[in-house]
Amino acid sequence: MKRLLFAAIAILMVSPAFAAIQDVKVSGDITSTYLNRNDFDLGLDVDGVPVGLKQQSVFLTQTRLRVDADLTDHVSTTVGLINERAWNGENGDSGAYDTNVQLYLASITLRELLYSPLTVTVGRQVFNYGNGLILGDGGAVNQGTGNLQNIAQDLTLRTAYDGVKAILDYKPLTIDLIYFKNGQTSGSIQGLYSQNGANSDVYGINANYQLSDPYNTVLETYLFTRVNGNAIVPQGPVVSGVTTPADKGDTLYVPGLRASTNPVKGLNVQGELAWQLGNHPVTVGTDQEAEHRDAMAVQVLATYSLPVLDKYKPSVNASYTYVSGDKNGAVNYGSDAAKSAKYYSAWDEFNTIQGAGTIYRAIFPLSNENIIALGASVSPLQDVTAAVTWSGLWAADPYGTQNPLAIYQPDGGTTTISPATKHDAYGLGNETDINLTYNYTEDVTFGVNLGWYVPGSVLSSVNRNTASQAIANLAVKF
Repeated sequence: MKRLLFAAIAILMVSPAFAAIQDVKVSGDITSTYLNRNDFDLGLDVDGVPVGLKQQSVFLTQTRLRVDADLTDHVSTTVGLINERAWNGENGDSGAYDTNVQLYLASITLRELLYSPLTVTVGRQVFNYGNGLILGDGGAVNQGTGNLQNIAQDLTLRTAYDGVKAILDYKPLTIDLIYFKNGQTSGSIQGLYSQNGANSDVYGINANYQLSDPYNTVLETYLFTRVNGNAIVPQGPVVSGVTTPADKGDTLYVPGLRASTNPVKGLNVQGELAWQLGNHPVTVGTDQEAEHRDAMAVQVLATYSLPVLDKYKPSVNASYTYVSGDKNGAVNYGSDAAKSAKYYSAWDEFNTIQGAGTIYRAIFPLSNENIIALGASVSPLQDVTAAVTWSGLWAADPYGTQNPLAIYQPDGGTTTISPATKHDAYGLGNETDINLTYNYTEDVTFGVNLGWYVPGSVLSSVNRNTASQAIANLAVKF
């Protein structure tokens, strides 16, 4: 009898434990896309050889599968898988065209933890606030990672981070406290002495207050912080044959305010103001110094549903965005060559998602820009929406040897190219985008996007080709 009792206890101890599941929801989406892009390098070449993306014609399929499970009244889990691939990409160079299935979401949510207003989510999840000017759904739109990193990184749907989010719900006030791992090297994960600080962490607090006025006004304030660990530089002091970190670190503090209101029926107006403080490390010769960040961003948006021809749902929209630059960003101050510039005023795009799908955001960082966008949309037929947007871009500070221009290439990871620029010019160019959407059913959507970007006076004549793109997709959600 004792042996049987001990055996039963042993079996219980080694048996896997399964949580009781109250409800399971399976969802996902599949999007198949044809992508055609031309002259994203703006025609720049060396000895007749294109430097960047000259012409691209490729089919893509992006698949996401998500499972949400409620375990008890206060515990739930989310698991999501994602695969993004060029058609038949698995038969290409596996290093450049990864077609593996990746973990997109993996989180545990605990509601009413410790006390009723508190909800905590731990694991891989999405962090998205406001209009995505500072912290949007994933990293900077032109610096995507994952399967599409070397194909069309700006179109990736892999937009989650590993972290923790605590939500304090004191309606009408909601406070979010967040932390996530923004980047980390394999050496840092392994604990190598030379790379124990080579990582990037993001911390933040976001407070959202909904006023009880007739205009549905929302006020929001936030502070997001990014702390990058010490970089590994070859000029650092050598201890026991190991190169050690030798810079002052990279810190970024972003306080800001945002407001949204509806002063008249059909009109929504929003405004946002943000600053950037902290340290920006620079290497001068064999020494490293830290510049003081002093950057600023301003954004105003308006959308108006016209009170005419209701059958066609006409609407217009306009926006203005300013992000500061640094006309002397590449210049040192003082007579000592090892001294860095005193202030760094170029805006760091942080984790913005604004402008996704446009040509100018695929190639330009959100920095040193004035952007005016004007748009309109209409539904000429049932379930069909047509929209057109014109965007004009001007540099906040002129480009030149003291403030060089670098543009991204969406088929090369975060690779940049450096086109020639004209002295004291400000016109970056303009873009026209046409979007057509057809809701075939409530689950199936057809979409077409056509875009043309015309370079402005900043670019020299050798790299002033018009960039264009055509994107057609079929998407199903289940």
